[in-house]
Amino acid sequence: MRLPMMARYRISTLSALALAGVLLAGCAGDSTRPPALQKTSQVRTSPFTPTVAQKALVGVSDGTYTFEIDPSQDQSLSLGASHLDIPANAVCDLATSSYGIGHWDEDCSAQTETFTVTAVVRNAATDHPSVDFEPALRFSPAKQVNLYLYVTDQATLDASRVMKYCNATGCVDESIADASLASSVDLENRVVFRRIKHFSGYIITNFAEASDMLEGLF
Repeated sequence: MRLPMMARYRISTLSALALAGVLLAGCAGDSTRPPALQKTSQVRTSPFTPTVAQKALVGVSDGTYTFEIDPSQDQSLSLGASHLDIPANAVCDLATSSYGIGHWDEDCSAQTETFTVTAVVRNAATDHPSVDFEPALRFSPAKQVNLYLYVTDQATLDASRVMKYCNATGCVDESIADASLASSVDLENRVVFRRIKHFSGYIITNFAEASDMLEGLF
């Protein structure tokens, strides 16, 4: 049935007003929506606290640290004012285990033979301390390996700091894909720390910075 001309006009007018109201509401929502919050690390106390003597090494401790690792025993390694804890039987077999992005959570046989780890610390007295480990290896996903990097008193430290994994192609915040790798910041003791699942390079930066921090790391 055809509607009278006046009725059709009223319906069209009401429809247009309704549509305009929806658009205005959407625009108002956009204008009042709060800006996205800046991502931050969790602020909490670090289980590792560098000593005064260890802090005194910062600025002269950049260099190479070499450790003989017995993987059947707990390892507590000092890297100047930074630190690494590896529990017993955490290291995957160096000869047979897989390695690389996509393999970090795969089960593995434990390394049984003693081996050497080399850690190269750089820029310890700056906002962006870093450490690069050799050989490349990964840890059993059933074990908790923790890395603690000290940030000097002269450097900027706040909750925007994060410990990123770096390789030859760039640096990445691994917690984006794996929440168990989220960084924590101890503001009082000036330590950034988190779980790591493999050896390569790690650097302290903020959430926005990435590959521009690679220079001098490798």
